[in-house]
Amino acid sequence: MEIKLHSWDINQAIEDYIKKKHDLDIDFSEMYDCPCFEFTEREVVYKRHKNGKVKKDKNGCWLVDEKKTKYVKKYGEISDDASISFYLD
Repeated sequence: MEIKLHSWDINQAIEDYIKKKHDLDIDFSEMYDCPCFEFTEREVVYKRHKNGKVKKDKNGCWLVDEKKTKYVKKYGEISDDASISFYLD
């Protein structure tokens, strides 16, 4: 089963949380900027031969170079067309 939250649901949940935990009354519709979230994404680097061709294992899958792969912080906005989906069994 898919549960989908649209931007107005997310904004309402954030407003309720801030009201409950911090006793502040805010309204995102009156704000100039959209709420922003931070997430971490893995930027994968693959092992390469000296000629620049990607190395593959015995099954033909590319080999990940764990020493060069890094985690990068990225940011996103909860704009009017944003949504989050959860899938439950």
